[in-house]
Amino acid sequence: MTELAMPARPAAYPRNNLGVWSLVLGIASVVLALGVVTGIPAIIVGNQGRRAVRAGEANNEGMALTGVVLGWISLAILAVVIGLLVVRLLAGEPHS
Repeated sequence: MTELAMPARPAAYPRNNLGVWSLVLGIASVVLALGVVTGIPAIIVGNQGRRAVRAGEANNEGMALTGVVLGWISLAILAVVIGLLVVRLLAGEPHS
């Protein structure tokens, strides 16, 4: 009598696209100076990618983390630029 063996469940395909997208959005936010447009999505998608790594569904935490860091850097640069513009506007230029 032969035993019926259950086929092994195929390994889940890693959700590495979250890390890749986070990295792409982070790079775009810094290089193209798109701060809010791509910086915030880079942070959100990167955190989802890191969560997938912790759940064992992905294996590229470095890319996701880099996207998150670049997203925060782009937002910091945007905040500094806005701060400088506000200071310049409030200081005004002396009229001659």
